[in-house]
Amino acid sequence: MYKLKGILGLSLVGLTVTACSSTPNCLERQAYTDAVAFPKLQAPAGLEVPASDDQMTIPEVRNGPVAAFNEAPAGTEPDNDQSRCLTTPPVLQTS
Repeated sequence: MYKLKGILGLSLVGLTVTACSSTPNCLERQAYTDAVAFPKLQAPAGLEVPASDDQMTIPEVRNGPVAAFNEAPAGTEPDNDQSRCLTTPPVLQTS
């Protein structure tokens, strides 16, 4: 019983600490933004290069991948960095 309480208490502390992180995930540099296309395959003598799959190409994105607004949108809390994330739901009008 004490072991279960300890695990629950530790889980609660862990959730509390991670929920209060200072920088939203959308504002941190993500590993996928450094993806680069590899050069075309070259087959050795006697072998053929398999057909390429166009669905696997990395698209060109002007100004790079965007995960956040530069400034908080209107109707959000400008002091809250989380407001800049594109995944933040819009503010609903309550009246």
